[in-house]
Formats: sequence, structure tokens, C-alpha cells
Amino acid sequence: MKTKKRYLVIGIGSPVISDDAIGIRVAERIMEMNLPDVDVDDNSVCGLDLIEMMLDYQRVVVVDAIVTRDNEPGTVMVLQADSFAHSVHGTNPHETNIATALELGRQIEPLRFPKDIYFVAVEALNTIDISEEMTPPVQAALPEAVETVLALLR
Repeated sequence: MKTKKRYLVIGIGSPVISDDAIGIRVAERIMEMNLPDVDVDDNSVCGLDLIEMMLDYQRVVVVDAIVTRDNEPGTVMVLQADSFAHSVHGTNPHETNIATALELGRQIEPLRFPKDIYFVAVEALNTIDISEEMTPPVQAALPEAVETVLALLR
């Protein structure tokens, strides 16, 4: 079994749904850096799958596209778990949102669940169309999103 490092970066999204790929693209860039003490996972996971992935790490950074319509496409934001607190609710386990998964993780494995969890969210323009290309503003945000993750790992 692979020994876990201190930090974990999780890139969430789909590589074939335009801007939804941003989390995976950031994770790929971080992975290429071979940073000591950092594990990287690029996946299409969400909900309850995140709990097991996060166990035994000190700090986790999750990168994903977000659609708020409050920001310009390509805006990079750093959110913490409490940013999602208002969205915790009972739900179908196959559709568990991130907030609910984090709360469950804290309750189920309080000693093993990371204390520091950050979300690097990039305002998306297109999360509908099938395309391996991100829209220009989201593509342009890729370097800033990578630097934001690196800053959170320091």
C-alpha cells in the first residue's frame, strides 16, 4: 500500500466538458512538478468518494470549476469548507454534495480527517458542451489557478 504524503491536491471535473476540465488540468500541472510531500489525484469523483480520498492528509486542496454567475469567467477563488456550510443537507448518497461529504467525514473519522481543506474554484463559462478545449478566459486562468494551489501548499 502506498504511503500517503502530508498534502493532497484533488482536481475534479471532466476532461471532455469544456471548462469543467479546469480542475483536472490544474492537477496535471501540479503532478508534473513532482512536489515532495504532495500527492495529486485528478478524477471525476465527488460526494462520498472524497471522504476516503482525504483521510490521513494534513491539508487538502480541491480544484474545480464553479458557476456562480457573480464573477467574470476565469476568476480564481479560494473557498474554505465553511463556505459551503449552508448547503449541507440530507441527500441521496449517489448525489452527495461536497459540503455534506465534508461534514460526514469529520463526524465519521474526526482523527483522520484533514483539518485544512481549501477549494480553488474557477468561474466557468461553459460546463455543458462536449469539448476538450476550455473557453479562452478559463484557459487563461490556468496559470493563476496553479499558483493559487502552490500558495496553499506552502
